[in-house]
Amino acid sequence: MGRFLCHLYSSLLLRYNVMELLDLLLLVSGGLNLPLDTPIIQESKSRKRRRRKLLHKSSCCDAAADVSAPFYSAHFVAANEMPWEALSEALMCFGANCISMDELSDHGDHDEICLTSIFPDGQDVSACISNAASSVGLDYVPNYEVSMGKQCDWVTNAQESFHPIEVIDGLWIVPSGGIPLYDPRATNILLNPGLAFGTGEHPTTKLCLLLLHEAIKGGEHFFDYGTGSGVLGIAALKMGAAMSVGIDIEPQAVTSARENLSLNGIESSKMSVYLVPSKVNSPNIESAKGKFDIVIANILMNPLMELAEDIVSYGKPEAVVGVSGILCEQQVLQIKEVYSQHLDNIWVSEMEGWACLRGTKKRI
Repeated sequence: MGRFLCHLYSSLLLRYNVMELLDLLLLVSGGLNLPLDTPIIQESKSRKRRRRKLLHKSSCCDAAADVSAPFYSAHFVAANEMPWEALSEALMCFGANCISMDELSDHGDHDEICLTSIFPDGQDVSACISNAASSVGLDYVPNYEVSMGKQCDWVTNAQESFHPIEVIDGLWIVPSGGIPLYDPRATNILLNPGLAFGTGEHPTTKLCLLLLHEAIKGGEHFFDYGTGSGVLGIAALKMGAAMSVGIDIEPQAVTSARENLSLNGIESSKMSVYLVPSKVNSPNIESAKGKFDIVIANILMNPLMELAEDIVSYGKPEAVVGVSGILCEQQVLQIKEVYSQHLDNIWVSEMEGWACLRGTKKRI
């Protein structure tokens, strides 16, 4: 049990259960306090931009608890041929807290990649970038620009950019205050993401919500592996599930999810959210395995691969299992190969370059 918890904790540090708040941190000029004539901001207005990758460490969220803390932002723009995937992982290893990587296209023959990395105040950004470039085999340091984020409440700026989202016909995700419900007759999920992730804006979350809408017929038990803001568990209950359970390694996520349960009038007897690992108020994780009709994990590629057997183990035989946070172009085949050992009837849905794989748990 202890070995499992340690493995879960270390692996899920790379998860993104949503993603959206860091998207806003990295892309909204108000959140970064970047002037509008910053090259990165200008590019986003005139060129097609597609989110390719977003990584964060738990320490990024910990730092965000002090909303006035300054930070450094390093921006790279270069040809697609650069080993960007390896470089982004190396930057994380050498000190970056958050990485955003986008494909930029001006409809010419060659696309470019824009990579933005966030470093805490006091970090030697130059040394980090130099070491990262060297570790991936580059004999030069890519050109980059560094800006200093002023002391500001970027969390508030990000939350102010959160608007009602109609995921599918009749299903709305709505900010908890200040904006009236678009259609009181529709299914409305009230949400205050706080420092957690999962506003429903990112394609991975939308794909998971669409999966739930199709899979839930009424009375199901749902397990959310990396709950974030709790949006999937809340949605499952509002769609007709009988009970939801969510786990997360981030204290901020657990706090946010529990607050969102209250906002939506959901009692703890209908949905429980647990911090994992935790010695206080934590369920016996092993005893929960094999008891759920639907299991979803919206996390990163590495933990999806490493924890495949554990993720699937929470489902009953023939349970619906969905995994998301997968890049269409590079990762679907790898995920299929791993999950085909555990699932039947596998198929993949895609949205804006992201994929969600689903299947039914094999009978042993």
